[in-house]
Amino acid sequence: MFKRFLNGLIFGSGFAIALLAILYFGLQIIFPGVNGSSDRVPEFSNAQKAEVIEQEERVVSIENSVRDFKLYNDTRPKMEVSSGGGIFSIATVFTPPENLKPNTYQLWITENDFWQIRTIGDEVEVELLEYPLIAPVDAVQATMRKQVGSAQSTMTVSSEEIASLQLGHGSWHDQDMNGKMKITNNKIVFFMPNKY
Repeated sequence: MFKRFLNGLIFGSGFAIALLAILYFGLQIIFPGVNGSSDRVPEFSNAQKAEVIEQEERVVSIENSVRDFKLYNDTRPKMEVSSGGGIFSIATVFTPPENLKPNTYQLWITENDFWQIRTIGDEVEVELLEYPLIAPVDAVQATMRKQVGSAQSTMTVSSEEIASLQLGHGSWHDQDMNGKMKITNNKIVFFMPNKY
């Protein structure tokens, strides 16, 4: 009886290990976005160097001065382009092992413009895309899916935060992120990651 129990225990352990291995490799192949990085290289056809506004080292927290009571607390930001603001999305992409910073693919959409951005080390390149006919958040998600698979983060950026970035004060997002939100001279918001 003990031998049957021991055989069952060995069989069950082997079965569990095999099942976990199959699930792990299946997720890596079927859902590559689960690991947080994409091996795809996004396509740019007319990229140009971006001029970046440098920020001070301190972080400025901007609070909404408008009193707005909502019955339900919703901590998730609404994914819509606010007046003077935009929606930002980012994913890390294939980065050679010798690079000190991860390469990124980013999207920035406002009321009038839709940009794709890539960072390679400390270099930033931007390209204006055709403005979508669908909702901005849907356009961001569809473009991100087409170019690199999936985004690691998508967020709204308010007009107040853009004004703070333009003045060189930084973003309140910086305190939670491994890098800094930045802005170019023509108001393209992007993220510059820290070194590994």
